Amino acid sequence: MIITRLMGGLGNQMFQYAIGRKIALANGAPLKLDIMWHINKPDRPYSLHHFAINAEMATEDEIAKLSKAKMPLYKRVINSVKEVGKPYYLRSEIHEKCVDFDPNILHISDGAYLNGYWQSEKYFKDIEEVLRSDFKVIEPLSTINMKCAQQIITSNAIAIHVRRGDYVSNPATHQVHGTCSLDYYQEAMDLILSKVQEPHFFVFSDDPKWALENIRTDSPITYVCNNPPERNYDDLRLMSLCKHFIIANSSFSWWGAWLSENDDKIVVAPAQWFQGIEYNDADRLPESWIQV
Repeated sequence: MIITRLMGGLGNQMFQYAIGRKIALANGAPLKLDIMWHINKPDRPYSLHHFAINAEMATEDEIAKLSKAKMPLYKRVINSVKEVGKPYYLRSEIHEKCVDFDPNILHISDGAYLNGYWQSEKYFKDIEEVLRSDFKVIEPLSTINMKCAQQIITSNAIAIHVRRGDYVSNPATHQVHGTCSLDYYQEAMDLILSKVQEPHFFVFSDDPKWALENIRTDSPITYVCNNPPERNYDDLRLMSLCKHFIIANSSFSWWGAWLSENDDKIVVAPAQWFQGIEYNDADRLPESWIQV
């Protein structure tokens, strides 16, 4: 049994599921999800049930067998003694050590609880087709989203994602992530205009008012405001239908671009993903993506 702890928004949950799915498949083990973090967090609900995922919910007893935080004290002591001298990646609970890809994680064996964000394609690139299938949205498209999907499919659609929300309102989050500047979006749009004929821009944002007032172009542009926050999976699905992408420093737009099936897609990403910590660019973005 592999248990992966889910936390954060939809994009984070997808990364956490992806690493769990990879490790579970490698061990021929069932994957289970710990969603306890999401209890009483209406602004960050568990959202993977809208997708065709292959996992069950972990029970409290199952979590307590592997996670020290949930074990009774005496079991925690016994577990710690048993694991003395073991590499961290072969213990029952594995915490992410840094934001970069850690190849040791791919050696995790059955009976593990994964606690981290795991935001690198290198963890799961070899099960790409499995994940593309798992991340199919199972909810039917609404009428308005169906119309938007048709508009995207029949045009040279460029998705622009503007991530603000707690990146702006929460000082601690802002210190780590920052926000993409208007100069970034303008430079990225100019790059797309130099490479794509007759582009139609589709703007997705958790701050649609700001996006409407600030993201402007002479090309056709549609501001997608169909879906409330609890239907963010619909925005993700619409984004993934686009042909090319201008993403924010956001796991949500990372997945929107990654899930696109356009073999010739151009993905423009910010050169600075984090502003408060050191990280390896090569682990953050696929090689073909362009940094601006």
